[in-house]
Amino acid sequence: MSVQSAEQKSVWLFITALCVGGAAKTLVDLANNLNSDEYEVTVWTIFATTPLETELRSEIRIRSLTSYGEVTNDSVTGVTNPIAYIQAPIKFWYTIILERPDLLQSFLFFDNIIARVGGFVSRTPVITGVRAVPKDPSTFRTLIDRLTIGLSDHIVSNSKAGKQLAIDRGAEPECVSVIRNGRAIATYQQRDASKIKSELDLEETELLVGTVGRLLERKGHFELITAWNNVRQMGINARLIFVGDGKDRADIERHARELGCDDSIDFLGTRRDIPELLTAMDLFAFPSHFEGLPGAVIEAMAAGLPIVATPVDGTGELIDNYQTGLFVSVDEVEELTWALIRLLESPNLRDSLGDAAQQQASEEYGIDTMVNQFESLYQEITPA
Repeated sequence: MSVQSAEQKSVWLFITALCVGGAAKTLVDLANNLNSDEYEVTVWTIFATTPLETELRSEIRIRSLTSYGEVTNDSVTGVTNPIAYIQAPIKFWYTIILERPDLLQSFLFFDNIIARVGGFVSRTPVITGVRAVPKDPSTFRTLIDRLTIGLSDHIVSNSKAGKQLAIDRGAEPECVSVIRNGRAIATYQQRDASKIKSELDLEETELLVGTVGRLLERKGHFELITAWNNVRQMGINARLIFVGDGKDRADIERHARELGCDDSIDFLGTRRDIPELLTAMDLFAFPSHFEGLPGAVIEAMAAGLPIVATPVDGTGELIDNYQTGLFVSVDEVEELTWALIRLLESPNLRDSLGDAAQQQASEEYGIDTMVNQFESLYQEITPA
């Protein structure tokens, strides 16, 4: 554990759990790349479920509030003891009053609520986050958000749609910023895909379509399977891979078996070799029902992949239709089928869209851009 110097500001980054997912990935990238001469970083989690811990710099300390997290397919889905709902927030509020960091930043709904109260009782500046704009928001969550949003000193969204959501719920416009997710773009370029192709036993002429993310109904995976069955019936020689895990995995796999197209689909689970997997793909599919600013799409762009996606909040801000990808409507299987076939049968279009996507990712979504914007915000809201 590092010792904070007199010149450093203590920054606490707070998230529900350090599981595989877009928000946690952004936290890890931010923590690793903040200027270590200026900021002493501690990562706090509600639940002691931290598979991404190994990706953090060794000097970054992780502190967790409870071990009562119920984990299913790499995600926290509940608690094994309801006392955690009371015990964890009280423990955090007591600790922040005692230690008084210079800045507290949270990312997701539950940690946002705890962070807002913690900042209020300790007079610590608080930045909370908007990571997605839900299609059917919970009435209870919306109410709690509205009641506490004024306790945030600043709110950061990764998309314009998220910024508007925060304003609609009562935040002052001047207290809301958009800082887009960033990625280490070079990591996803010029990777060796030979090991992946060998693992999948791909034929020389077989094309590979892939998607990366948690296996959830709202990610459009059921529609993707149905569309894929249509693609296969056209006689196109191609394979589909799902990279990631989630609570709906068993149902998605069952859907593929029921349609009879499971022999051309591979479920690879959670992986740490995403750059190599993306390099092996010819096409990226992302038919999500709603999003924030999906890091998986930025990574696919960085890898130079053409993308078929839904123009939902966030994704619609990343992709230009017919410039860097093709848009299809949410839950429209026929449109998704058409777009997949169009790109699978058009190598020149795939190359054109993929090259443009890669150039845009390099120019706009580098990790340095994201970190510099956060550091500028920190300087604005913390005392000298």
